[in-house]
Amino acid sequence: MSNRLKRTFVSGITLLSIAAASPLSAASSLNLNKALGNPGFSREGTAIAVIDAESGQPLAMHNQDIPLNPASCMKILTAAAALSSLGPNYRMKTSFYSDHEPTGGVINNLYVHGTGDPMLVSEEVWKAARDVRGVGIQKITGAIVIDDSFFDSHEFPRKNGNDGRAYAAKTSAAAVNFNAITIKVAPGDGAGAPAIVSVEPPVDYISIVNKVTTGGKYNVGISSSQNSHGETFLLTGSIPKNAGVQAIHRSISDPIKFAASALAFALRQNGVEVGSTVRHATVPQGAHLIARKNSKPMSELIRSMNKFSNNFIAEQIAKHMGAVRLGSPGSTSKGISVISEYMRSIGIPQESFSIENGSGLSDQTRITANALAQVLASAYSDFAIRPDLISSFAIMGVDGTTRNWKFADRVRGIARTKTGTLGGVSTLAGYVPMKSGKIAAFAILVNGLPKGADAAHRAEVEVVKMIAEATP
Repeated sequence: MSNRLKRTFVSGITLLSIAAASPLSAASSLNLNKALGNPGFSREGTAIAVIDAESGQPLAMHNQDIPLNPASCMKILTAAAALSSLGPNYRMKTSFYSDHEPTGGVINNLYVHGTGDPMLVSEEVWKAARDVRGVGIQKITGAIVIDDSFFDSHEFPRKNGNDGRAYAAKTSAAAVNFNAITIKVAPGDGAGAPAIVSVEPPVDYISIVNKVTTGGKYNVGISSSQNSHGETFLLTGSIPKNAGVQAIHRSISDPIKFAASALAFALRQNGVEVGSTVRHATVPQGAHLIARKNSKPMSELIRSMNKFSNNFIAEQIAKHMGAVRLGSPGSTSKGISVISEYMRSIGIPQESFSIENGSGLSDQTRITANALAQVLASAYSDFAIRPDLISSFAIMGVDGTTRNWKFADRVRGIARTKTGTLGGVSTLAGYVPMKSGKIAAFAILVNGLPKGADAAHRAEVEVVKMIAEATP
C-alpha cells in the first residue's frame, strides 16, 4: 500500500496532506522493475516516487518511505520554503553608513551592514562603491567596518573534509564573491619557466606565492595560511606547456577582511581615498545612511542556487530565512525550523525527513522519496511559487548541472530536474511531461553506487524516460 496526497483548502490556498492510499492504478504503464535491474542502481539503496503533479495520485513507487540522503536535492526544500515564506520578489539588503553626515566629502568610518545577500559579486560591490562616491564622498579617514551580526557565525553544520573548497565556503551576512576566489594558472614561456598566475578578484586580502613550473603533467597543489592582512595562497607543482588556462576555485578563511578588501578596491576604482584599517563591529545607533543595495529577487537567487547546485547560496538563504522568521541572528538551526514548518504545513510528517543544513552538503540529512515528490507536487499546485521553482531547475541536457548529459536524448530539453551528488550518493528529482499530457513529479534517491556516479546518472535518466513515455 502506497501513500497518496489529499487536497484540502485553507483560506483559498491548496495544501497537500498525506492520506491512506489505494494501490497504484492498474491503468498505469509505468513499471519500475526493469529500471531497478539497471546495474547503476542498488535495489535496496534506491527509492523512487512518481506521482501525478496535478492530482497527487501515485503512479509508481519503490522504497518510497525509506529515508535516504538526498544530497543536493535538499535544495528543493530550501527553495520551496523560501519562495513560500519570503516570496519570489523578496530582496535582501546591504546598507552603507557613516558616523555622521559627510562633511566636505570626508567621512570617518564606512559601515557595511549585510543581511546575507549571496550574490554580492565584484560587479555589485563596484556599483555600491559608485553609489557611495555618488553622494559626494571622496575620502574615508577611519576604517571600513563590517557588521555581519545578522548571522550567528561563519560556519554551518556540514559534511567534513571540505575545507578550502569553494563549494563549502563559509557563510557571512556580509559576503562578497561567494566568499571564494578564482586562481588562474597558465603555462609560462617554456619548459622550466614559472607558470603565469592571476587571481580574481585582485584584492589586497590575497597574496600569491607561485612555485608552479611549466612542463610535465598537470599537478597543481594549493595551500593557504592567514596573515595580519589576509591570506597567502601557495601554489606548487607543474602545468603542461599546452594546458591552456586552468581555473581553480578556493574558499577564503576570513569573510570580514575579504569583504572589506573587495569594497576598498572598488572604492579606489571610483576615486574614493581609503585607508587600510578594517574593523568588525556593529553599526552604531544614529549612524547616517549613505546607500542601500538590494539583492537580486529571491526567484533569481533560487534559480542560480538550483541550476548550478550552489551550496553557498542555499546556506545564506537558510540563515536569512531563520533571521526573518524567528529573529536575528540567523542560524542554520533557525533556517531548518522554517523549512520544517513549511514541510509540515503541506502535510508532510516530521518523521519523513531529518535536516542538517540548507544545501544538502551533509552526511546526516534524510528524506523519503515520497516526501520529496510531495514537495514538488505541493509547489506545482501553488501558482504563487510554481513558475519560479520549475524555472530554477536544470533543463535536462541543456543547462545547469545536466548540461553535459548527452545520454538524456529522449528527454533532452523536456525534463526539469535537480541533481544531487555526494560520495556514495546520487539523486535526481523534478518534473517531466508524460504522453498523456499530465505532468509527473518524481524523486529518485540512490544511496550506494555499485557502478559509480556516472552509471547512477544514466540509470536515473532511464527512469525519467520511462516516466515520459508512460500512459497512466
